[in-house]
Amino acid sequence: MLSKVGHGAAWSLLLALVTAAPEATADDTSDCIAASEAAQSLRDHRALLQAQSRLAVCSRDVCPGPVRADCIQLRGEVAAAMPSVVFRAKDARAEDLVDVKVFCDGAPLATHLDGSAVAVDPGAHTFRFEAEGVPTIERKLVIGEGEKNRLIVAEMTSGAPLPSAAVAPGSPLDQARGSRLSIPGLVAGAIGVAAAVPMIILWVSGTSDISQMRDTCAPSAGGAGCPADRVNSDHTKLVVGDVFLGVAAAGVATGAILILTHLRASGGKESGGEQAGVRLDASPMPGGGFVSASARF
Repeated sequence: MLSKVGHGAAWSLLLALVTAAPEATADDTSDCIAASEAAQSLRDHRALLQAQSRLAVCSRDVCPGPVRADCIQLRGEVAAAMPSVVFRAKDARAEDLVDVKVFCDGAPLATHLDGSAVAVDPGAHTFRFEAEGVPTIERKLVIGEGEKNRLIVAEMTSGAPLPSAAVAPGSPLDQARGSRLSIPGLVAGAIGVAAAVPMIILWVSGTSDISQMRDTCAPSAGGAGCPADRVNSDHTKLVVGDVFLGVAAAGVATGAILILTHLRASGGKESGGEQAGVRLDASPMPGGGFVSASARF
């Protein structure tokens, strides 16, 4: 027979068993373990959104204690690593647009813009902005792990560019299109400027050495004559310097001509299929050098 104390302890034990949370079933335990393993793998592959969803399953009270503790810890790590972005869209007057749909890699991400942050997986993504009455905008961006509240602005202007056949001669669009034809002129000018550097170096070195020889070993200075190899070396420096002078002059002059005349060619090519551009030829010759320049318009 149970004593009074024994009866009280038995009732307390019975009450605890009745009010305690139900233990995890075999199916619950299996689901928790599978969700935990899947979340780990997804985290390693930077699929943080899917990992977060699986961690919500294995963090439940019905999951075994060790599994639940690991998932709660990993859930915090995933939350810290999860990037977020804030979308803004501007019209032609730089005013905010609200009724804009945003897609991430083809999947819907937002139905309108309200300035709130949206969680995304880290990595390279293509964001597409769609709004009524304006062209669709796409932006390819790399979102860093742990990057929070990154601002992404889409400039959405009304109206599309005119087709090339409809661009009026002399219009701003025509001038913008023709401005690309000055690139060969810029290249030619850059070649000319670059050629001036070795020209100066060779001239300075050659003339300095010649002046030194005149003051030392030349007969006019009382010397027996300067070594032939030294004389030839300095002469070669001056000749090559003259060649670079010709390249520099031809490059700068040709570049200026091409820029001022805004090379005009259909698609940058002539009807014969040869590309418009500049050609410079330089070759040393006895006593100097020969430089020629030609351009195609």
